[in-house]
Amino acid sequence: MNLAFIRRTRRCPAFLVAMLVALLLVCLCKTGLLAEEHLIHPGDDPQVVLDGAMPGDRIVFLPGMHQHRLNRHRSLLYVDKAIDIEFRTGATLKLADHETQLQTSPEVTIDHGAAKTLNDLEVGGALDPTAGPIIFTITIDGRSKDVDFDTFSWGAGPLFQYQHTQVPITGDWQALTRGVKVRFGSRGGHNRGSLWFISYDGPESYGIRIGHGFQPEYIDTVHIFGQGTIDMNASHNVIPSGLVPNINACVLVHGRVRNVSVEDITMTDTMRSVMVYGEHSGQFRQGGGTTPGQSYDAEDISICYTRTLNPAGSGYLLGHPSHRGHLRRVRCNYNYMVTATTSIEPNFQLDQYEVIGNVIKSDGLAIHCWRKSTNGYIADNLRIDDLSNREVVVVSSPSAWDPPEDITLKNNRNHLSDRTDAQPTWSDARR
Repeated sequence: MNLAFIRRTRRCPAFLVAMLVALLLVCLCKTGLLAEEHLIHPGDDPQVVLDGAMPGDRIVFLPGMHQHRLNRHRSLLYVDKAIDIEFRTGATLKLADHETQLQTSPEVTIDHGAAKTLNDLEVGGALDPTAGPIIFTITIDGRSKDVDFDTFSWGAGPLFQYQHTQVPITGDWQALTRGVKVRFGSRGGHNRGSLWFISYDGPESYGIRIGHGFQPEYIDTVHIFGQGTIDMNASHNVIPSGLVPNINACVLVHGRVRNVSVEDITMTDTMRSVMVYGEHSGQFRQGGGTTPGQSYDAEDISICYTRTLNPAGSGYLLGHPSHRGHLRRVRCNYNYMVTATTSIEPNFQLDQYEVIGNVIKSDGLAIHCWRKSTNGYIADNLRIDDLSNREVVVVSSPSAWDPPEDITLKNNRNHLSDRTDAQPTWSDARR
């Protein structure tokens, strides 16, 4: 600020007052004292309401059905600013029926199984879509005894169920089923156990998405809370296979995002309830490495006191092998969940996290620390309604990936199987 400017402002007290008022307004907005509340009625476009709100404002879903088609970044509501999102009792944000359809172009997943000496599988042909989604499993199962070429097994349908085994690799297009063909670039040189999945499925969709992965600046301070529901309506849409990099979630936190809380809400009929992960601009290497690039990290995320009612899907995914930015300081505490498969999954590039006091009813794994996460504290979680005496926490890693490190496990109980040896007597109980 130069002297001429100071002299002018001395002669213009009104100008100084205006500057002070403007600075005061900015401070008040940042502290939330002048935050505005924007009401969203059923039928209103929530993206229009959020786009018109100022950072620090609150948008409120009023009671009723808020059913919408996908909008920005394949979400019902895309968040790119500091905002409070409240769901009043009886408010449901829901994906419209038949919004996602079967895609006839394949997605190939390569990051499972043994590390590949050759990754040369191509997919061709044209899928017959009349029978719906399908997944192919392809595995190198050996070498021919008489001729120097490899053989493979393949199956269509349930994973790792092979209808055909010891199929010689010809180097040309080879038919599978429903019009799909595959071709290997080389007849030999593959290692046994090399594994590919080929998925024909639906595209991803999200309820509330915070960040698109590669935003250059942090999206800071987002609160999602209330007594309402996010429903991804998987029952009436074609969903991804679960093996592909991008799958459905009620809430996705992606890339440079920090200071997010998700509290109290109910999430249902989805593939995952909440997913959180960073992003990386480098090329991915099997087993978790990347070429040099920029990391877009997510930090300081809290998921507490929510309900996941998802008897056909999964729960909370913290970190992801196909989105390799860092994820730090995550709390997934005191939630209730009903799931068909894994309920809570601390995963790749996750560091400094808590999983405490959750109540879990799962037909699959309850808590699975899967691939390298670090500095985790997993305590006082209760698995309920499980008659098979399964563990509450499993710590493991697929081949070619580093296992989790520095995980503290304390007082995690299966309430039907984890019992003390000393049972109180009737007289003990009266004391």
